[in-house]
Order: sequence, then C-alpha cells, then structure tokens
Amino acid sequence: MKKILLFTLSLVFYTVSLQSVNAQGCAEPSGEEGVQVFGYIQPEFNLNQYSDPTTTRANDYNASFRFRRARIGVMGSIPYDFSYYVLLETSQWLNPNETGPFLLDAFVSYTRFNYFKISVGSFKYRFGRELSMACNNLYTIRRSRSIDELTANFNGGNRDLGVMILGGNDTTLFTYQVSLTNGYGVLDTKDNDLTKALSATSRITVQPLPGLSIGASYRHSFSPPSSADVTTNDTKDRWGIDAQYTYKNFTILGEYIDGRDEGSYTEGGGCDGNPVLKNGFQNADGFFVMGIYRLNKFEPVYKFENYSTSKGATGETVTADANSFCHTFGLNFYPNDWTRIQANYIYASEDPTEIPNDALLIQLQVKF
Repeated sequence: MKKILLFTLSLVFYTVSLQSVNAQGCAEPSGEEGVQVFGYIQPEFNLNQYSDPTTTRANDYNASFRFRRARIGVMGSIPYDFSYYVLLETSQWLNPNETGPFLLDAFVSYTRFNYFKISVGSFKYRFGRELSMACNNLYTIRRSRSIDELTANFNGGNRDLGVMILGGNDTTLFTYQVSLTNGYGVLDTKDNDLTKALSATSRITVQPLPGLSIGASYRHSFSPPSSADVTTNDTKDRWGIDAQYTYKNFTILGEYIDGRDEGSYTEGGGCDGNPVLKNGFQNADGFFVMGIYRLNKFEPVYKFENYSTSKGATGETVTADANSFCHTFGLNFYPNDWTRIQANYIYASEDPTEIPNDALLIQLQVKF
C-alpha cells in the first residue's frame, strides 16, 4: 500500500514538473530569445435600452461605436530561466482619467521550475474562472455582473502590483495561484498609504476526470478608511466556487461568488464600468451558468446570471436591494484563427422593479 501511495505521489509530481505552468498573461513567450510583439483590438457596436426619469424619454435607445479593448504588448524569454511580459491598454474605455495609453501588465517571472513559478510586478490576480480567462478568449462580450462587482479592487479594476506564485496547467491534476498585492489597483492615482493596504488572493483547481475542472477561490483585502466619515478600516472578503465540463464540442461552466464589505464598498467595478465608492456595509452574492456548443466555425452561447445585494450602515441594519437577472443569447463566428465576430443580445430584468436596460452588442476581434 505504501509503495502504491509513493508511486502515485511521484507520478503526480513528475507530471506537474514536466508541464508548463498556466499562463499568467494573455499569452506565454516561446522558448526562443528575442522580443515578441503581440496584442488584439476589439471594436464594437452597442445598442443600449435606457430610461431617463427627468425627461419624457421613458424608453429610449443609445447607439454608439467604441473600442472595448485595444491592447499591444511585448514579451520574451531571457537566459536563463526568466521571462518578461508588458501590456498596454490604448483605448479609453477602462481608463477613468482618459489620458491616453496606460500600463496594464508588467511583470518578470522566474520559470526554472514549471510547477513553482514566481511573478513580480503588475498583473491580473486570479479569482474565479471567468476572471481568470484571457479577455480575448471570453465566450460573451461582457463578463458577468457578479465578476465585475465582486472581484474589483478598492478603486476598481482586477489588476494590481505585487508577487504571485503559481503552477500547473490544463493537463495537470491541479493548478494553483497565490498572490499578495497592494489592493488599490494599477489605475489608482491617489496618494494612498500603500503600506497599510494589502490584498491576498488564492485559487486552486483540480481536474479529477477528463474534461472536468473544479475550482475554489478566496480573497481578503484591507485598507485605511476611504473617507473622513468612516472610522474603521475598509475590508473585503470574497470566496467562490466554480466548475467546467467539456465533452466533445459542448462545454458547460458555472460560478458562484459571495462578498462582504465593511467600511465602504464599490459599485460598477471590473472590466465593464468605472466603480462608484459608497460608505457603509454590503453583503452581496451572484452566480452564472453558461453553455457553449462549437459547430465548425460557429459557436452559439447561452448564459444566465443573477446578482443580489443587501446594504446598510452596519451589519445589524441592512435594507433589501433589488435582485438582477440577466439572459445573454450569443453567437460567435471564427473566420480564422486570429479573427472572431461576436453578437450578444442581453435581456436584463430586476426584482421588484424592472429597469429598461436590455442591450445588443456586436464585436469584431483581431489578434496579432
């Protein structure tokens, strides 16, 4: 029995050590020396339904063209056992200051041991399945609202400066990521006392059966009070579970996240909006379930999601807030390996009062 156990552990260790680690950025540098230029652009058309209570436009539409993302970067390997990765965002959609291009990722990695990789710099921390996906590999144009709302830093965004230890990949029994970061995000422009703000994030996935992956994530952040009206430190606690199963051309995945904020909380964070900071206490949770079927160059997608909150000045006095439900009907088309066209119709409903906020999104993506 002991010999079988030792053999099993040795096999697992050997398998993990031979495989390359899960990608820290949108791509991984090849083994060749030299600078590799990469990037992608995502121009899109938005048709959004909305209601303006201050006018007679109770049910109107707003149409616009924009870039959701327009990113360019460089990466490469350095002898021996080091690599680097730098990525710039050139669109203004994610930049609250609208001052032009800004830095998203810039990290250096030690890659001698594939099962124990260390990255230092600015990067997207790993929490949950959908956030961990590269932005150019998302099945829907928008990420789920629970991801946008519950995974953002104190000042919004899902990237930060710090250190990460990670290992494993899609072919190994497990993967893991553990990071310690500032907690304010790479877009922060305030003179914050970063020595008093920290965020710790951990994620692990296991693949017990072919095609099945199960993950769990946890994050704790704290910072000084966000304003003079708040006397206690701001804290954020997040935990989540997720799973994905793929059989032939069909994939189904889902995720649940629970969040608790004290001192202050943000609304509208993540990749799809600028955050709004509010003082108080919040409990929130959300989930999504998504199904995808690949048929040659076409890929129909359906996603259902729910997000709900309860807010109040303290944990003992909370007031109920509306639940939001969202159905996304999508179709992806891949003309070639570098180009993708996505069309999403989003039907959103709220409880107890529905808001006219449905949307039609069409996006063209080209990678290089």
